[in-house]
Amino acid sequence: MYEWNYFYEAIMLDEDYTGFINNKMRDQKYFYFHPEIFSRATQEPAYYYDNILISFGRTERWLIDDTRELQNFIREFEEILSQLDFEHAQIKTGGINSDHSFFWSNKKKIIRSYQSDRMMDIVKHYHIRLYESERYYFGLGEINLSTGTFNRKNDDHDLHSFDRQYKNFSYPF
Repeated sequence: MYEWNYFYEAIMLDEDYTGFINNKMRDQKYFYFHPEIFSRATQEPAYYYDNILISFGRTERWLIDDTRELQNFIREFEEILSQLDFEHAQIKTGGINSDHSFFWSNKKKIIRSYQSDRMMDIVKHYHIRLYESERYYFGLGEINLSTGTFNRKNDDHDLHSFDRQYKNFSYPF
């Protein structure tokens, strides 16, 4: 029972994603992310909302158990994100060893909004471990998918747990 781990969460999109998820993603043969784990958005025209929120999740034995697997997991997810017009994404992982929350913010979307300056100020206050690549802000912490702000502070136990499980983690890789 303890070897079963899980991940779940959501991506906030600016436009329809079904073409990629239903067609191109299936051809990629991803290890962690199969098209069937993603929710299907409503097919109605978007007359009462601005964004599309899709959720996903699955279980697996010994999921992302070490640093190499975590980096492969992140690479695969970022390959998917690169095909989507997203604002923010969140993944929560859990299992016997620990629970972690990871987030991604699309730098193109953040830079053009009020959030970029505010985000950096809040990062320090909330003890968010923030990394930056050419395309994304990636970090450890819970993010509000609508606003891009953080929901709660990381505590030292969460960060130490991450460091123990994922020794020598670096980003980007």
